[in-house]
Amino acid sequence: MKKKVVFGLVAALTLLFVAGGLYASNMGFKLNYVLDGSGTNGSLNGTNTIALPFNQQTDLVDAFDLINDIGTTTAVASIAEFDRTSNGFAGYTGTSGTPFALTPGDAYLVRLQPGVPSVNYIIVGSHDPGLVLNFDGGGTNGSLNGTNFYGYPYHSTSTGADELITELGGTASISSVAQFDRTSNGFAGYTGTSGTPFPLEPGKGYLVQVQPGVPSVSFVPSHF
Repeated sequence: MKKKVVFGLVAALTLLFVAGGLYASNMGFKLNYVLDGSGTNGSLNGTNTIALPFNQQTDLVDAFDLINDIGTTTAVASIAEFDRTSNGFAGYTGTSGTPFALTPGDAYLVRLQPGVPSVNYIIVGSHDPGLVLNFDGGGTNGSLNGTNFYGYPYHSTSTGADELITELGGTASISSVAQFDRTSNGFAGYTGTSGTPFPLEPGKGYLVQVQPGVPSVSFVPSHF
């Protein structure tokens, strides 16, 4: 069962006529993002991916702020960031671990406390249309094998894993895009030729692996 997401615009898209062309400025968002607890919709232990707008609320600076914004440690067991050097996740509970900084374009794992069935988290922020994202290949900035945890923009023109691979340069640049499987706490990938080209959803994060031998892939996400 897919997670229900209610998506709305809180700041109208500003359109400017410049030299005969039509250009879009940054867009604001308000997203009701449902985080599932253990057992809800098949969740193994209440772990969810989360992607914030590139311009976050001004009071959201680090993992401590995000825990409190979602519902404090009463609701949230941990927030975890991806560690490219090990391909694992480093968590913060609100009392243990490091309250790491939130980085535009990155995604995170949110695990709810046992006994919490779900949390409706209202995400507010705006897009940064000029932000350049860099996906590191294996060996770049300590990356173990070129895997990156991508915070998918809410109004991206790439609406599926196949389209994202194409946007990033095709299979010559990208090995795979993978989505989180809440029933196993693993990731299921699509390579462009094998696997299932799943849809991309606002509020979710995805693993993007760069092809061996490609040092990095830089891009500005295409958007509506």
